[in-house]
Amino acid sequence: MHNNALWSQIIKLKYRTDNPNMFCCSDRNASPFWKGVQWAAQAAALGYQWVVGDGKKVRFWEDHWFGNSSLAVQFWQLYTINNEQGATISQVWDGVDLKLTFRRAVSQQLMLQWDELSQIISNITLSTEEDAIIWKFNSSGQYSVQSLYAVLNFRGVSPSTSRLCGS
Repeated sequence: MHNNALWSQIIKLKYRTDNPNMFCCSDRNASPFWKGVQWAAQAAALGYQWVVGDGKKVRFWEDHWFGNSSLAVQFWQLYTINNEQGATISQVWDGVDLKLTFRRAVSQQLMLQWDELSQIISNITLSTEEDAIIWKFNSSGQYSVQSLYAVLNFRGVSPSTSRLCGS
C-alpha cells in the first residue's frame, strides 16, 4: 500500500508498527495524535481478519486469523496459562511442532482443548509471502471509512430510507 511513503516510514520507525503488527503497538507515552490512531485501530480491528502467509506479523493467540475470533478468546483457559502470549505464529509453529509452554500442568479437559488447537494449527502451512489482512465488513475485502462508520454507528445494519405511510 503506502509502505514507501515518507509518512508511513516515520510512523513505522517512531511507533514500531511492524512489531509484529499495528494492532499491538503501545500507546504508553504516546502523543494525543497516536492515541487517536490507536483508538481507531482498535475499533477497526473488529473488522480485520488475517490471512496467514509467513506468520511473522500475526500474533498466534491475540490476532483474529482463524474462526470467528482470536484463539485467545476461543481457548481462553489455555491462553491464560500460556507462556508465549504475544508471540507470532512463526515463533510458535515450525510446520511440524507447536512450540507452546504452560505455567502449570494441564487437566484432562485442557488436554482436549490442546488436541483441538493442535488440529487447527496442523492445517496451517507457512509460505514465503507476507501475512495480509482482509476487511470483513466490505464484500471487496478492502477497508473503507464508510463500512467502519456503518459498523460503529449502526452495528452493520443499514438504516432504511423507505417512507412511512402517510408522510
